Amino acid sequence: MKSKSSNIYRKLIAMAFVFAAFAVATSAQAVERTAVGANPAAIQAAVDQFRADLGPNNGVGNSFATGRREINWDGVPNGLASPNPISGDFFNVNSPRGAIFTSTSGPVITGGPLQPFQISSTVASGVPVRFGNINPTYTNEFQAFSGERIFTTTRGSNVVEVSFRIPGTDIPATVSGFGAVFTDVDSRSTIMQFYDDKGKLLFTPHGPVEGVDKGLSFQGVSYNDGTRISKVVIVLGNVPLSAGTTDGQNDTFDVVALDDFIYGEPRAAQYHAGDFDGDGTPDFAVFRPSSGTWFYINSGTSTFSFVRFGQDGDIPVDGDFDGDSLADFTVFRPSTGQWFKLPSSVVGGFEVNQFGVNGDRPVAGDYDKDGKTDIAVWRPSTGTFFFIGSKNNSFNAVNFGANGDIPIVGAAQ
Repeated sequence: MKSKSSNIYRKLIAMAFVFAAFAVATSAQAVERTAVGANPAAIQAAVDQFRADLGPNNGVGNSFATGRREINWDGVPNGLASPNPISGDFFNVNSPRGAIFTSTSGPVITGGPLQPFQISSTVASGVPVRFGNINPTYTNEFQAFSGERIFTTTRGSNVVEVSFRIPGTDIPATVSGFGAVFTDVDSRSTIMQFYDDKGKLLFTPHGPVEGVDKGLSFQGVSYNDGTRISKVVIVLGNVPLSAGTTDGQNDTFDVVALDDFIYGEPRAAQYHAGDFDGDGTPDFAVFRPSSGTWFYINSGTSTFSFVRFGQDGDIPVDGDFDGDSLADFTVFRPSTGQWFKLPSSVVGGFEVNQFGVNGDRPVAGDYDKDGKTDIAVWRPSTGTFFFIGSKNNSFNAVNFGANGDIPIVGAAQ
């Protein structure tokens, strides 16, 4: 442990890891990108900076460890655009980009005639564009950032809730950042709220800056300290679009629509054993002792990767020791009772932990229920489990089993 009163647990950190830890500590805040302007060009720089914050665009399908996704609504066919209801399974069933939409007015219902969301039409459809079919003034009130289509709520609600899944699956996921383009924000009534996977409110920006009637606004929030976003709640103005709510900068009503959504690559909200790429599925992986090399196939992209970490005689250990839902390359060295960990959340550094003696068997697991794997061993000679709780670095011992038994965790050793 870190306590001076015990020599059972001694933690050594490589210098590269120390430097990385200090760098992260100085930036443990939400990073905001905002802009407002009369046209797309006025907010383009902020949008591009936010894209750079998140990484390359991963497009549709598959699953990646890093990068971003985008939705701009222009792929929706005319048959599912206003005045027609959008199909309940168009976005929300095995979403190819990993975003799920709900509203306080109700869920998206497959085959339902009334849906909580609507997407505007195109010029080619013959229907008034930018929701002019709802209220003729909206065609000139709103503008699109990209393409023709924009997005908003219906059915008596102006609230959009966005949650995340691993693309193409129903596995709950989180993202490192989320941003949206708003059209015609005239007041501070438009806000976004960001929540983690425990339901805790992480951050509430002041909202897109208003000031340009019929203009565009952008608000993007991301984290670079490992904080993950599970849900985003968006309040659009103070009323939903309707035939009776005509908008203007000095009017009582402030109706707001949305265009592009930009968000980090969805990664599994909870750790799944052997998941190196964060798609919620175990990856085929082996450790080759003769060369100290890990070989694995990323299940999200079917690509092959390898990492050299360890040496002959080491025992590979599965676990997420830093709590980022990705497997960390970890080995236990029986000859010295040392643990070597390569945290996936740290670039260029590794950790060395002294815990255990020759003959112990590694049985790492989340014993203190904090979402992080704990260093642990089982000692056959005494039938005792020893572990260090990552929550508060507390040392624990539990007698269970006898010499000759096989601990279930790590049974394949």
